[in-house]
Amino acid sequence: MLSYYNVPSTSNEPNIKFNSRIIGTNLIKPQRLDFAYFKFSDSINGMTLIKRLIALPGDKLQSINGEIYINDRNVDKDLNLRYSYKVHKNQAEHLYKDFKNDESFDIFNIEKDSCLVFLDKNYFKDKKLKLKRYFYVNDLSHVSKDISSKHKIWDSNNFGPIIVPEGKYFFLGDNRDNSLDSRFRGFVDYENILGTLILQF
Repeated sequence: MLSYYNVPSTSNEPNIKFNSRIIGTNLIKPQRLDFAYFKFSDSINGMTLIKRLIALPGDKLQSINGEIYINDRNVDKDLNLRYSYKVHKNQAEHLYKDFKNDESFDIFNIEKDSCLVFLDKNYFKDKKLKLKRYFYVNDLSHVSKDISSKHKIWDSNNFGPIIVPEGKYFFLGDNRDNSLDSRFRGFVDYENILGTLILQF
């Protein structure tokens, strides 16, 4: 069966565009790194979300400085993901000129003279611009009880290794610093995965 959805979120930028439409099917089982749509196990009657399937049952899952490792392999390395960067306000104004026609481009004031901007990894390929990724240090960085540890202080950018339990799946948005996903809301049960993305337009 085919399903159609609008995407009113930037949480999967740059790979699923804000305000795009998608078609998916429940006839294809999602594989690791596929986009799939689902309901979080903590709100079965809630909103249907789409995120990238990162880890499957039995996988060894770890995040090191905001990069995800599955079975000791960095799965983020070859993906064009979006991250947050702290920049001076003057620099933010310059960046805004590059993205003024991009509805998904976000700037947030965080201090008197600095802003938070969200940029794709590919943006830096042909530029001399070097920015350091910004990591949140507040309550929003706390991980779900599904992946928390009683013995270590883990946050959304540094956790694990843990083994994904049987029947559980771990999903992330590609806009890694602006996505409410399995890091915060926990694993998704297999029966709550509704289908796999097959087309975006």
